[in-house]
Amino acid sequence: MPITRMRKLALVLGLAAGVLWCVALALPVYLIVLVGNLSGEDPERTERSLVIAFGAFSSFVLLAIPATIGSVVVRRAGVRSNSTEANST
Repeated sequence: MPITRMRKLALVLGLAAGVLWCVALALPVYLIVLVGNLSGEDPERTERSLVIAFGAFSSFVLLAIPATIGSVVVRRAGVRSNSTEANST
């Protein structure tokens, strides 16, 4: 794989991972606040809001983890190919 293509792939994966991690952290907080501000009396509101927030968190984390791993793997592969090319010349 050409070096420029690896760099672009690493950049895209890194940005995707960063966005997914930010959403995974921000969305549950937003949902807890949103559910907490609902009107009416509900004794199980806290429990339900935590379940909803955990579901949102886990949904985005399950996408962010492979993107993070992919980004690291592509970067390491790029570094190794650069060092191999430098040693062979």
